[in-house]
Amino acid sequence: MVMNRIHKLAALSKERDILPKSVTVEYDPMDLALSDVMINAKRMAEYLSAQPVYLTNENRFTGMVRLHKAEVPADLFQRVNHPYFKRTREQFYRKYFNNLVTFEWQHAAPNYKYIIENGIEGRLTEIIEAKARFAEDPEKIEYLNAVEIICKAVIDWSEKCANAHEDAAKGCTDSVRTEELYAIATACRRVPRQKATTFYEGLQSILTCFPFLPDSVGLIDRALWPLYKQDIEQGRMTREQAGVMLAEFFVMLSNFTPCTSPNADRTAECHFAIGGYTEEMEDGFTDLSKLMAETLLQIDTRRPAMSLRWTKKTPYEVLKFMLDCERKDVNKRFAFVNDEPRIEALMNICELSRSQAVKYTMVGCNEPSFPGTVWLGGLTCNAVRSLLNTFKRRKELLACENFEQFYAVYRDELAKDMAEIMNYSVAFNKMRAKDNHVVSAFLLDGCIQNAIAPNRGGCEVKIGGFNLMGVTCVIDSLSIIKQFVFEEKRVDMAHLLDVLQSNWAADPDLRTQILKQGRFFGNSDPLSDEMARRFTTELHDMTQPYADKIGVHPLIGTLAGYNPHHMNFGAQTAATPDGRYDGDGLMVGVGQAGGRDRSGLAALLKSVAQMNPSGILCGPNVCNVLIDEVLIRNDDYFDTVCRTIEQYFRIGGIHIQLNYVSKEELLAARKDPGTHQNLRVRVSGYSTSFVLLPDSHQQEILNRTVQK
Repeated sequence: MVMNRIHKLAALSKERDILPKSVTVEYDPMDLALSDVMINAKRMAEYLSAQPVYLTNENRFTGMVRLHKAEVPADLFQRVNHPYFKRTREQFYRKYFNNLVTFEWQHAAPNYKYIIENGIEGRLTEIIEAKARFAEDPEKIEYLNAVEIICKAVIDWSEKCANAHEDAAKGCTDSVRTEELYAIATACRRVPRQKATTFYEGLQSILTCFPFLPDSVGLIDRALWPLYKQDIEQGRMTREQAGVMLAEFFVMLSNFTPCTSPNADRTAECHFAIGGYTEEMEDGFTDLSKLMAETLLQIDTRRPAMSLRWTKKTPYEVLKFMLDCERKDVNKRFAFVNDEPRIEALMNICELSRSQAVKYTMVGCNEPSFPGTVWLGGLTCNAVRSLLNTFKRRKELLACENFEQFYAVYRDELAKDMAEIMNYSVAFNKMRAKDNHVVSAFLLDGCIQNAIAPNRGGCEVKIGGFNLMGVTCVIDSLSIIKQFVFEEKRVDMAHLLDVLQSNWAADPDLRTQILKQGRFFGNSDPLSDEMARRFTTELHDMTQPYADKIGVHPLIGTLAGYNPHHMNFGAQTAATPDGRYDGDGLMVGVGQAGGRDRSGLAALLKSVAQMNPSGILCGPNVCNVLIDEVLIRNDDYFDTVCRTIEQYFRIGGIHIQLNYVSKEELLAARKDPGTHQNLRVRVSGYSTSFVLLPDSHQQEILNRTVQK
């Protein structure tokens, strides 16, 4: 009966926005005499105080509020009313410059562990200390004053929520509901102002703060574990009761993206991670981690997404349990990442200590970040352009006597593109930094201590990078050139270049030979695997000397996010030696497609795992795998799949997410979408309903090889 209340709430949120309508505020025009940060803080506080409290008979939590109508810059994720970000987005978002780069979004993860353990009062103490350090710097003092206003406004908002529920309790005739209302009021008077003392208060603290940075909730199994353990041991709460609290908590997170949003059907917002190495280098998967997975599986929501952080100390039973949750989840909210190569990369590339590196989480579509910092990514690039520019140097290529000479020409073009990409990265981050952001600063580490906005580099940990579309296309094309032109001498360079320029029309039989006999990536083939390692090593060597304006050494990834950048770049990209036609889309992530992976799941994953993941591709990396449904539904076969994935992680694989719908069902859904509304698929780093995808995305999924 208790869970029925949660299911009713989840169903209601799919029909309408369940939060109260925002109230607009008339501001004092004399505010214009203030600095930008003080205008933003003062007006956000006034806006917040005017908003109605979320109070229904279906809820045991409160505090949700929308900031989008505040008419001043709101949270750092949605970037509503950030004037410079708006101008940058209008000029560069989903615009494809020189067929090389496009501007994309950024993600962040608040440090809820800090708020749970210290309360906003902890941040106010930090502000006092920072003001003493920066007493001679008026600009920093003003920024700290603005953050202080926001902190106090959030405390006042929680107090308003407490008063509303206390007033409701006084007029309530249902004794059970009266007790619940008083409990909500008591919690709101304590958190997030002070540290949380119970599991319930910990969840309430997060929900109150969530609207001020409604993105990833980070490592909440770690943040909430001490309170969960304490309440269970003291008999204050049962595991079942904790599950009910989590169910409502997850529904509220999902509901924050209203059903009218174009992103309502997608899973990436409020993505978080469970498990992973602790600072003591033990596996951090706890009973609370397990309960979170079990609870998410019980509720029919699109969000949040959850990633298991696997370690070499993760018991096989834990991995199999999580994969079992994944195969049962019709909403496709579970993914899997490997701590081993990522922590090594965070230490080697980002120059973090091990105790810092183990605290990473997954955010957005699959970006790595940390509780209390911002993923300074937001740049998506075409990896294939450098190859096309190489082909333009025809005279030099015709003089090449061996592959090494060809590769030297290619490497020169790759280096040029990487330099240009890094220049764009610096420029885009400079554009984002023009807004002096205030509202989310109290949830991020370092912004108060440094008196610098998070989008200007104020966070303690700095991490970022960019995504490359077409990585597999480049690897395969280089492999084919080495195999067909230089090793087997089936075709000379001049003829290959002419055929590519004709879009294969000059020699379609050559394309057929390549597709049938080419040594493609994903088959545990020595030639293509070595080409993959060589290419990714080059990327690492070329990009590490660069650190953008705020000191980020780039982590490179392969996801496309919500936008079909792989298709849009592909539409502008000429034919390539791997058999791809002019205008065909590029592949999302690392892996293989189009039947080029002929040797089965184990061979595919072995190739992916050997791509030097700790040196490169430890950014927002995605490995999508389409598995024959029989292997998932049959328990004996499923155990083999689980063992294969465990081995994939043991040899270095960094990420995997699964689809196991048949191609026949996908084709049927394209033909008759009305009867396949509930067919969910993993796309890039997110899941959605197959029939809602644009045709290009549907075709990309159909092109994936079914692993049997």
